Amino acid sequence: MTCSIEFKLFAPNNKAAELIGSFSDWKKIPMKKGDDGYFRTQVELKDSIYHYKFRVQPKSASVQPDEWVDVNDLYATDIDSASQNSVVHQKKR
Repeated sequence: MTCSIEFKLFAPNNKAAELIGSFSDWKKIPMKKGDDGYFRTQVELKDSIYHYKFRVQPKSASVQPDEWVDVNDLYATDIDSASQNSVVHQKKR
């Protein structure tokens, strides 16, 4: 069974954001920024356990202008200790 899951990241001061994860073979999934400062995307996931991170392009003097930085989901309920990836558990309801 598959379910549509919304991934969102509050990052109002970032230029762009992408989702990367085991469900996409770590290929980037674009995220759209809303007026509320959240970047969002929807992903169809089968029942399983997945690792993921957000990739952001900050507006910061501490990074190069076109540099991307990988960050964890601050609201993830699980972080894999070995890989330091956020984890989502998709199960039937």
